[in-house]
Amino acid sequence: MTKKQKWIAGALGVIAALPILFVIVLFNNNGLQDRLATRAVDTTIAQQFARSQSYGGDNLDIVFCGTASPMGATDRAQQCIAVLAGDKFFIVDTGARSAAKANEAGLPLGALDGILLTHFHSDHISAMGEFHLQSWAQGRAQKLAVYGGPGVERVVDGFNLAYGQDYTYRTEHHTEALMPSATAGLVAKPFGVPATGTIEIFNQDGLTIKAFRVPHEPVRPAVGYRFDYKGRSVSISGDASKSLAIAEASKGVDVLIHEVLQPELVNLTSQRLKLAGNDRLSGIVYDTLDYHTSPVEAAEIANFAEASLLVFTHFAPAPANALVERIFMRGVDDVRGDGVLLADDGLHVRLPIGATDINILAD
Repeated sequence: MTKKQKWIAGALGVIAALPILFVIVLFNNNGLQDRLATRAVDTTIAQQFARSQSYGGDNLDIVFCGTASPMGATDRAQQCIAVLAGDKFFIVDTGARSAAKANEAGLPLGALDGILLTHFHSDHISAMGEFHLQSWAQGRAQKLAVYGGPGVERVVDGFNLAYGQDYTYRTEHHTEALMPSATAGLVAKPFGVPATGTIEIFNQDGLTIKAFRVPHEPVRPAVGYRFDYKGRSVSISGDASKSLAIAEASKGVDVLIHEVLQPELVNLTSQRLKLAGNDRLSGIVYDTLDYHTSPVEAAEIANFAEASLLVFTHFAPAPANALVERIFMRGVDDVRGDGVLLADDGLHVRLPIGATDINILAD
């Protein structure tokens, strides 16, 4: 080996050792550790602040904090949709992990006006305690209202019972100034569900929210919601089989958000589970076919409603890649050529007031 080659080899050896040397220095230098930690915390806070600034103004904003059903392993959170109308802010359903996704999205949880439950399946209520804590810690000015059909009182009482000691501990530890007991806890806001048509459950500062019955037997009550704000509108199906009631309640909306189950994939999953000897799960998966809506059926509903944009959510099973997304779209183009979007966690749709634009801000 020439002298030049030896020099190059030595230099490469030093370069290769640099990461190891850095790790050794890092693990033995408190000052360096503190500087890096400070930089990381400042970056996280700055990013969170930047995300929070994307809300506000006179718009109707829709943010997806969870788009999965309970079926299959997925990185998505379970069902949860945030709706912000001017200074009003509601969460529709609170599936597992959705509160963390809401924080990641920078939603102003301290300004949360209430939670709307479409029904009481576990994947629609399980993160309600976390939404209570996060909104309380961020300065919610009143107890957290929870709207739902008959039975919502039982759900709210259960959460208050389970979390009651937590409320007390946090106030005692952090003081009344920081975690006031007056704003701790959930308050049920039950409403009757009409057999047909809609019922108005909220009307304030230009925002109207209406609920309507949907078929999800044997689940009762099961409802969808429609939000109207200064000429812009969004409708949320809740969990349901194909229903003309959803189309009628959603007539003329800018955005229809509809749950979807892909029957071919569900049938395939059920069959493969049975072949693997898991008859129990095979049967449970197969049973979901009769109380959800296929993508093609959801497209037909959107057409009947004359919705400008149809957004799929509550995927059964949740798409893990582009191939599965294509399977979800089979036949949809034949029914509805455009105006269809598959939601992912973090999707942000904005409807500016005084316009007809539908803006996709994040996904």
